Amino acid sequence: MFRQAIALQSAPVDAVAASQLEIEYMAYYERRWLSTAPLFAGVTDALAALKSQGLKLGVCTNRDRASTDVLLASASIADSFDAIVSLGDAPLPKPAADPLLLLMERMEISASEALFVGDSGMDACCAQLSKVRFAAHLGGYAGQPGDLLPNVLSFAGYEQLTSWVLDHRSALFHPVRFTLPCPINLCH
Repeated sequence: MFRQAIALQSAPVDAVAASQLEIEYMAYYERRWLSTAPLFAGVTDALAALKSQGLKLGVCTNRDRASTDVLLASASIADSFDAIVSLGDAPLPKPAADPLLLLMERMEISASEALFVGDSGMDACCAQLSKVRFAAHLGGYAGQPGDLLPNVLSFAGYEQLTSWVLDHRSALFHPVRFTLPCPINLCH
């Protein structure tokens, strides 16, 4: 996006100056926004509760890897995840199935063992194309709740998600192998 903005300038910007501006902007972005983005209430407890039950957790995001790593590290939740797939890791980004399929491959699980937690129509579409159950977080990017269909759960708070997963684990998922691949919608 930064490069596109530079290209729209009325006066040409030389490549060296543009590159330096991009580096400075990204450093500012990481310091001022990514490293200070608050987690949604209940995320840390949800991750701990699910991990304590032996569940595998993963991240599937259209965010680039560098900003994903900064966001997870600054929120002190990077160690909660068994695998991460970010922008550029798969041939096509979400809403295509590619990133979620790659994440499941890396985690050595099948679609029947997965629940994809997301907050956008893109996430719902990715889950559907991957044949994975979808849990819709209502506090994210979706303009309308209908954008988050089909889903097995709509939730406003992460404590609702945790309770639902733990209550339905034996009925829906194989006993030990379960994952919660989720996009980076843990912060607001």
